[in-house]
Parts: sequence; structure tokens; C-alpha cells
Amino acid sequence: MKPSKEKFLAALSEIEKFSPAPVILSSAMKLLRDPQSDLESIATLVGRDTALMADLLRCANSAYYGGEKSTTVFEAVQKIGLRETMRLLNLAVARIVSGRDLACYGIHGTDFWSESLFNGLFMHVLARETNGTDPEEAYTAGLLRFIGRLAINQTIENLHGGLFWNGQESISQWELENVGLMQAEAGALLLAKWRFPEATVLAVGAQDAPATLAEGNWLAEALYFSSALLPHGLGTPFLPEVGPTWEASPIVSEFINRHDLSTEAVNTMLQATSTAFEEIRVNFGA
Repeated sequence: MKPSKEKFLAALSEIEKFSPAPVILSSAMKLLRDPQSDLESIATLVGRDTALMADLLRCANSAYYGGEKSTTVFEAVQKIGLRETMRLLNLAVARIVSGRDLACYGIHGTDFWSESLFNGLFMHVLARETNGTDPEEAYTAGLLRFIGRLAINQTIENLHGGLFWNGQESISQWELENVGLMQAEAGALLLAKWRFPEATVLAVGAQDAPATLAEGNWLAEALYFSSALLPHGLGTPFLPEVGPTWEASPIVSEFINRHDLSTEAVNTMLQATSTAFEEIRVNFGA
């Protein structure tokens, strides 16, 4: 039996606590903006979750950062600095929340994680290229843009399952028919419960229709733009290419024109994303 939207929303509140990692990331983002925060405050925050702490230490101790071993989170943060710590924290949180099989969608955890990472890296590159926003905020929004799929999948399973996307219709249509809302809305609800910045919550919620927001939101517009280039629910990332026959929607064209992006610039960003993805895969075992 398909759950009603009301039952889905009630069940959603039960999964928001499945891991403390997202709340820790949300708090760390706030600390990073606070001029009074220091290395110790970030290290103490990360130390609240053993899985998060272990993943961050593993990455910080990799050859990518020189291979010098840190035995505590504080030593690791001290060695690599706040910005790199935030990047690893983003990576660790995304791995924890996105590295899960989505049985209802038929998406393997490795593919879900890869797609999330590819989106995060592209958003980071896009923010740098256009000076649209802080690249680290863009990275987070990209990494977590499909977190609503996790919410929908887990909630369906909690409500006794039995619903599976067969690939014959769009993922969005399947979501609407079965739980009454799309993953974008579910993701925004989850991120709001985890106390992420309002701009990120709004962007994830409006990623399919940024024009519906009362005020401009670069993150939402960039997520919509990236959706025109990157696959939806296909798992393993590929290297797309924007060629002369590619047709952009009016919103995508407006984004391209506003930021003076050429076809060559877009393809360069896609290539840079692919290179960064492979670098993370090799160094951090993505």
C-alpha cells in the first residue's frame, strides 16, 4: 500500500536522527563563519561522532597530505587547516549519508555516493568559475542535493516497503505517485531538521524550479543548471560534453548568459570535475 503524504512526513521525523554526522557538519559550517571559532572547537565538534572522526583521520593521514600521521582530530585539523578540514568533513558526511543502497530506487550505494560526489565537485568548480558563492557552500549543496532520495527510500522501508522504481517513468513522477512529494522537497525538509543554513535548504528544495523562489538564490540556480548537464539517478558518473547540438532550457540559457559561460568553459569545468573525482577516488577511496 502506498503511504499517504501525511504518513510519509510523520515517518520522515523518525529518520532524521539516523546519524549525528549531518548535524555536526551543519554546526561546523556555522563555526567556520564565526571569527571567534578556532581549531579546537572544530576538532571537539568532529570528535562527537566516532565514524566521522575515523573517516576524517583516515583521509588526513593519507599520502595526499604528506602521510604524516595524526593520532587525534585536533592534530589532523592543525596539520591540514580549517578549509581542508571542512572539505574532508563534507566528504565524510556525504559518504556516511550517501553510501547506502537505495533499494526502492534500484541504486547501489556506491553509485549513489559517486553521483553525489560528482555533483558536489561540479558545484565547487562552478562557484569558483562564476564567483557565485563560497565554493565550500556550493560543494555541500551539491553533495547533499539528492539526500531526499535517502529520506524517501528509508521512509518507504520503515512503512513496510514494497514500492520500487522500475525505470519506466521519471524518478520525480514515481516519487509523486508513491509518496506525494519529490526528493527535492524531502531533502529540504531533512536538511532543515538538521539545521543547515537557510540558503542551502532553499536551494535543495528549489533545485528543480529555482524561479519559484521569491528571491534569487545562486545555489538553486546552479543546481538546476548542473541538472541539465549531469545524469539523474544513473549512479556512476560519466564525463558529459556540451556540443553544438546541445539545447539549453530558457533558465539554463539565462544562467549561461548571466555568467558569460562559453561552451568551452562548461566543458572545461566538466573535465576539471572528472579529474577531481578521480583524485578523490584514488587518494580517499571514494
